[in-house]
Order: sequence, then C-alpha cells, then structure tokens
Amino acid sequence: MKAHRLVVLAAAGVSALVLSGCSQSLGGDVAATVDGRTISNADVKFLARLQCDAIDNAGKDPAQSGSVQTVSRRQVRADMVNALVQSRLNAELGKEQGVTYDRATYRQAMDQFEPTVQAVAAKDRAKFRTMIGKLYQSQLEVYAIAARELGAQGVDKPTQQQVEALVTKIQGDYRKQADIEIDPIYGAGKSGIAGSDDTSISEPVSSFAKASVASPEDAGWAGSLPANQKCG
Repeated sequence: MKAHRLVVLAAAGVSALVLSGCSQSLGGDVAATVDGRTISNADVKFLARLQCDAIDNAGKDPAQSGSVQTVSRRQVRADMVNALVQSRLNAELGKEQGVTYDRATYRQAMDQFEPTVQAVAAKDRAKFRTMIGKLYQSQLEVYAIAARELGAQGVDKPTQQQVEALVTKIQGDYRKQADIEIDPIYGAGKSGIAGSDDTSISEPVSSFAKASVASPEDAGWAGSLPANQKCG
C-alpha cells in the first residue's frame, strides 16, 4: 500500500457522473453535496491534515520511507473529498439494499487502524476514529451487496477479483443516478472526480505548469513543490 493511502483505505469510485452548478462555489462550509446532504470543508481539511501528517511520518520511518510517494496537499484534499463522497453513496446504497456490514471484518480493520489513530493528537482521536469507522462500515456494506449478488448467481466462493469488480460496478451504477455536486475548488471538472481538473483560470504553458494539472499527479512535480504545499 502506498504511503499516501495510509489514512483513508476506502477508495473513492472512479465512475463519471454529471454535475450541476459546477461553475459556482457551493458556498459556506460545503465541499460537496450528495443527494442534498452536505460534506463540509472542515471534515475534508481535518482528514487531509491527518493524512498529510501520516505521510510525513512514514517518510521519516526507515521501514516505510522507501514506499512513500510525495503528493501535493491539493491532491490529498481532493482524495479526501472523493473518499467522503463515495462513503456517503455507499451508506445510501447499503440502506436502500437493507444490508449490514460484517462486524468481525470491521473490528479487525479498526484494530489494525488504531495505531494510526494513536499517532495523532489526543484531541483529534475520537473524531478521527469515528470518521474512518464510517468509511469502513459503508464500504463493507457494498461488499455485502456484492457477496449477496454473487451468491444469487451461484458463486459461493468468489475470488477477491470477482468481488472487487462487482463492487466497482455497483458503485458506478449507483453514482450515475445520484445528485452530486463538488465545489469547483477541488477540481472535479467533467469527470466528477475531485483532483481530475485544473482549477486555474490560466492556460498552462511551462512544463512545470503543465505538470501541475496532470492527472494522475506526477510524483516528480509534487516533489519539487515547497514544503508547505506537499506531503512526504
């Protein structure tokens, strides 16, 4: 696992969706809305800060430093938006389908995550644990849906690849009918995935400027950023 994925393991989906009102800021403390429910900029910034700290700490650890990939703070914030949007979609889907997450798997995941929680400031731990717990729970609910569908197809012992492929399809299909808006500051663009579009109003000309709008982000470019603009 790459170091920039240390904090949030529930990956955001990559299916395209249609955005409305994407040319105007959502205003206030709203980073995104999912079917009328808001995701706050405060939550995005909270997770992004802890994610960046985790990457920086991994870079100082000889056992992990070799796998640390430098990433811009802008990209980290976009990743957090995507994860929170996908988590909200997963939770909606799980509720609609009437499934529950596997509690044994959830407990194991949270136990493995606890050292990361303990590494942050005491004042942040409860909120951090709760937010990551919700990400895990909602993701596991989609896995339960996939397992149920595969079982109905007579696949009692699916491979991990089969499960992952169906989870991706389920999430992608559900996103298409969801009403999602992401603040343009996070660069969602036409793809509907934060971090995939240039948020600048100018046309990139220099090689540095072109690298700054590349998607996926170029690690070499991220590494050349000032310390206060990158993680790792």
